[in-house]
Amino acid sequence: MELLELLPNSEHRQIQNYELDRVQKQVQIDLCSTQASAPCPICQHEAVRVHSRYERTLGDLPWAEYRVVMQFEVRKFFCDNAACHRRIFSERLHQIAAPWARRTQRLNAQLSEIGLVLGGAAGIRLSQKLHCAVSRNTILRLVMHLPPPQVAAPRIVGIDDFAFRKCVSYGTIIVNLETHKPIALLSGRTAEPVAEWLRQYPGIEIVSRDRSSAYRSGITAGAPSATQVADRFHLMQNLAEVLEQVLRTQTQVLRAVGETESKQVSSETLAGIAQMLSNLAPKSDRVPETESEPQAEQSIGSAHWHKRSTQHQTIWSLFEQGWATAEIAQEVGLGVRTVQRDLRKPEFANPQRRSDYGDSLAVPYRAIIIEYLQKHKRPYGLFSALKRQGYKGSRRTLTRYVHRLREAGHLTSQSPDRPRPLAPKRKSSSTVPATPLSANRATWLVMRVPKERTREQKQLIKRLKIHSPILKTAIELSEAFCKLIRRRQPEQFETWLKQVEVSDLVPFQKFAQGLQQDYEAVEAAMTLPISNGPVEGQINRLKLLKRQMYGRAGIKLLEQRFLLTS
Repeated sequence: MELLELLPNSEHRQIQNYELDRVQKQVQIDLCSTQASAPCPICQHEAVRVHSRYERTLGDLPWAEYRVVMQFEVRKFFCDNAACHRRIFSERLHQIAAPWARRTQRLNAQLSEIGLVLGGAAGIRLSQKLHCAVSRNTILRLVMHLPPPQVAAPRIVGIDDFAFRKCVSYGTIIVNLETHKPIALLSGRTAEPVAEWLRQYPGIEIVSRDRSSAYRSGITAGAPSATQVADRFHLMQNLAEVLEQVLRTQTQVLRAVGETESKQVSSETLAGIAQMLSNLAPKSDRVPETESEPQAEQSIGSAHWHKRSTQHQTIWSLFEQGWATAEIAQEVGLGVRTVQRDLRKPEFANPQRRSDYGDSLAVPYRAIIIEYLQKHKRPYGLFSALKRQGYKGSRRTLTRYVHRLREAGHLTSQSPDRPRPLAPKRKSSSTVPATPLSANRATWLVMRVPKERTREQKQLIKRLKIHSPILKTAIELSEAFCKLIRRRQPEQFETWLKQVEVSDLVPFQKFAQGLQQDYEAVEAAMTLPISNGPVEGQINRLKLLKRQMYGRAGIKLLEQRFLLTS
């Protein structure tokens, strides 16, 4: 194979010389043009009179470990067309490089692909490995100069928002739900950009979206004839939030039912459970606290939550008198966000402890700690021994846990040479601690598909309905709405709205009012198979690109990388 065949557009080109520099790892090739004339870039008149010659240096794709530099002898011609205002022009290197460029087109294409996939910072490292190193700004500039993708007129689109910076700035993504490919990124999540974009494509028939009122008004203004479809996932998510809000006002009932559930565990299952949890850190291994600590903590916590309950009642009293939110916050002595959060809850919700309350990072190593301390007088070397076993806590955490073990009587201070007294046998118990029945867990149980519930979960929901009329109404309304969505029963939607209207649950009534305002879109969600799932998947990919550029990319650069790599 001739060397000229490896170069771009070898037609009308001739190699004069080449030089291989093994020290600098570089190949320099001297070339010249063999064509007798050149067209004027303005009037396309063929020019034959040569004005002068100069050298033009171009970088090309590397050969193995060697960087390639092409030295072109370029001519300048006189334009003899009297009607053309250009008198002298330079010979163009067609299909090799653009005017005034310092790299060939195929090298720019490779760097552009690197920039699209990796961005600027990672693109630099890869370009250095490929022996065509350039700066970060050069890679990003090449990406920005790429032509945008051609978008065919879509028929079904999905719209959703994404965060540049959470709670600070947002954008809007639009995806073609037929091809599952993104077609636009818009700045902001207001109605105006969405309406303006939709006006460019009058053939759009269906638009899927979340429950945002801004998108609803933007779609109505930009595509009034399109059918709006509320996403079913967001409908179920909104229902779960409303249900959890009601359940948080019934924490006493949840605690009572949860304690009943733990007592229902039969003693026959204890052996199997103990075998399964033998290598784990069961919460039953928590060291009992001293009697003074929980009493003091309980008194402090009770006083705090009693104060918050009084403030909650005061907030609602002032709100019903017509006070503004800022004035209520100043009067009560709380933040505006706290007042707004309380106004979303007609009743004050009792506090809930974390499910891992009382746990320690040293709990999984309880047996090792006790055995080590029974063999040694002092815990020197215990921290290092646990580190080798995988302990990730601090020395202070370990010290506190050892102190708790000693106070609980699990450790003795006697010498290891003396015989240790036999530990008293534990009384066998027919109960095991169950997962606390929090409002979040109860919401998950109610929202779960009925066929997938276990017998114990069905009994638990039944007991919740028996213990509280409020929970019975909330659970029945939630299960009825889930049935409407899952079985696609739009004819029962109006009946459900009437049931909510006659109930005394304010959160459900507000939820139903929002559904009434978006009635047609919610009804379409129960009729059409359209889903916003592909949009959520594209948002995950968009987040990856955004974080790959450390969140500093503007909307234009992010749009180039996002749309051209889909």
